[in-house]
Amino acid sequence: MKEEKADASSRTFNGGEVLFAGGTDWSFIGRNLGGSKKKGDTEADTKRAEIFPNLVTPVRLQSLLDVKVQFIAAGSASCHCIIGDVEGRCYTWGRNEKGQLGHGDLLQRNVPTIVEGLKNVKIIGGAGGKHHTAVVSSDGASYCFGSNKEGQCGTGTLKSNPKSEELLLSPVKALVSGCTMVACGAEFTMWLCEGKLYSAGNPQYGQLGHGTDHEYNAKDSSVKIMYAAQPTPELIKDLADKTIRLVACGHNHTLALDDAAAAYTWGNGGYGRLGHKEQKDEFSPKKVEVLSGRMPVDANSPVACGATSSFCTMIGEQLVSWGKLKASGDNTMYPKVVYELAGWKIRSITAGAYTFAAAASGDTDISTITWGQAQHGELGYGPKGKKSSANPDKCMALEGVYCHQVAMGIGYALFLVDPDHAKVKELEVFEPAEAVSEPVNPEADAGGKGAAKGKAKAGTKRKAETAAGGAKGRGKKA
Repeated sequence: MKEEKADASSRTFNGGEVLFAGGTDWSFIGRNLGGSKKKGDTEADTKRAEIFPNLVTPVRLQSLLDVKVQFIAAGSASCHCIIGDVEGRCYTWGRNEKGQLGHGDLLQRNVPTIVEGLKNVKIIGGAGGKHHTAVVSSDGASYCFGSNKEGQCGTGTLKSNPKSEELLLSPVKALVSGCTMVACGAEFTMWLCEGKLYSAGNPQYGQLGHGTDHEYNAKDSSVKIMYAAQPTPELIKDLADKTIRLVACGHNHTLALDDAAAAYTWGNGGYGRLGHKEQKDEFSPKKVEVLSGRMPVDANSPVACGATSSFCTMIGEQLVSWGKLKASGDNTMYPKVVYELAGWKIRSITAGAYTFAAAASGDTDISTITWGQAQHGELGYGPKGKKSSANPDKCMALEGVYCHQVAMGIGYALFLVDPDHAKVKELEVFEPAEAVSEPVNPEADAGGKGAAKGKAKAGTKRKAETAAGGAKGRGKKA
């Protein structure tokens, strides 16, 4: 096992396969909308669950069986998925009521679909916000799509009426260059460009890091507090003399590591998610003092932020976390060791809102580890396993499978794994009932009021041997 681990970690990565776990009913994940979800409407619920099932064990995706994937991406507030293949093509699927999939419309995609507006560039990374997406190309450009109401797409423009919402249905270039990494909060974006951080979007809690929340009173005769959106990416000046290596965003806070092994956080300070021992919003980057001295940060380690939590690794390969890890749980005001993962080397870590995953190697094991407060089976423990887990636990369906990267959003998880492992080939293959459907969201601009179309058949899971000849990553319209 040790030799297998060494070989896997040292070989050149030529693309992997995406596995998926969690909910497929994108319109309802994380929501309580009524409609077919009204209490007591068990027949409608049962029918819908057959069409859009929860996948409680990781599955292979029919439309990606022949696609070599280079990266997977999501975000703590996202209900949509972003991946890129080795050729640089970008695929998206999931919720789309604000155009966050970039396909030129507001239709929900239930299968990975190539973003045609990016076909002339090579995409190497990306991230998802609540209603927007940002990706990075090999030439250092960044393209964004979805809601730009708060300026989170970084185009430099906003609609003049603050109550209106600009929807970018196809990719638009953000005003940055030399970009190597991007991270998205719920309504803001961070771009890492040549070691410097730039940000745009909603400044309400100071998450942009510019020393202000841009608060103003919108009425002369009374008090109506609003926060001026920032549509142009601006340099975070307090970090201008640092070389930033990594950045991660939660719903309303940011974590960054520099090349001197220091960690900085800013934004919403509630529940201790900033690690500064006090629940105070920080409008500028502030060094996490606990992560220094005897607890220095590993500058090369992965980082992640959930809705109200933060993660990074100290030198010595020890994962630490702080903040609030579940909606109803206690909060930790400063970084604490995740003892269940002591001795594990963390290659990749991710956070949904309140679910977490790590790709890790121990002395004798190669494992994918998940935990958190799950709702749709996204931890991958299987039909007879736990639904949620307060402590990190192995996803046994992937035990021994080399996982290159993990990504989580709200209600789902993505795993980028070695496609040649025997266990992967034995997993079921999932084919959705339909490729495209109307959104089920009464507040959406294109909003359908009924259940999503999808009455042809239920989603199917089957062995790869019986699923040959599937579409290569391009969903067919229903």
